[in-house]
Amino acid sequence: MKFFIVFAVIAVVFAEILQNALCCRMLERGLDAKMKAKLVDLHNKARQKVANGQQSGQPSASNMKELHWDDEIAANAQRAAEKCVFQHTPSEQTVTRKYQAVGENIYMGSYPNPLDSAVEMWFSEVKDVTPSLVQKFDFYGPAVIGHYTQLVWAKTEAVGCGYIKSADGQSYVFCQYAPAGNYQDEPVYEQGPPASACKSGKSSRYPGLCM
Repeated sequence: MKFFIVFAVIAVVFAEILQNALCCRMLERGLDAKMKAKLVDLHNKARQKVANGQQSGQPSASNMKELHWDDEIAANAQRAAEKCVFQHTPSEQTVTRKYQAVGENIYMGSYPNPLDSAVEMWFSEVKDVTPSLVQKFDFYGPAVIGHYTQLVWAKTEAVGCGYIKSADGQSYVFCQYAPAGNYQDEPVYEQGPPASACKSGKSSRYPGLCM
């Protein structure tokens, strides 16, 4: 009986691996330097827009950090994307030597510009975010806002992403963030004049953000 159970488990695992292999024949894989720079820029411009009070319905931010690229985070995100499964990565697979708590946004779609589409889709959740939710994040609220709030979480400082395009035309973009955001009842960012509460100076490239 034990042998049968073990055999059945192995068969199920093998079937899942085979299915993933068939679904995940990759036409494109990984990000070059230009694509990495683009993703960092897309993220920081979105953060800058919010921090400067230029996004309708959103208060300005006094302490939102500029994001930088992290290769170790990106390696984890790339491994996750290459599974071709549209689901969040287990937390133990996102840990790095520097960061124990890492957040994640994921995208799957067939639009022609997947990097832009991913960030735009995550940011679009802003329509459901009120100033009170900025002041006190609610993970259990009725609307899906966690992709947007992770995107603009003030204390997050590092991002790394993975990308693949599969044979069925679907693109997968996985971005991971550290330190993670979306903590229950914590502020998404501190409201106030842009970059007025920076602890390590202001960003020169993205005015309104902190270093």
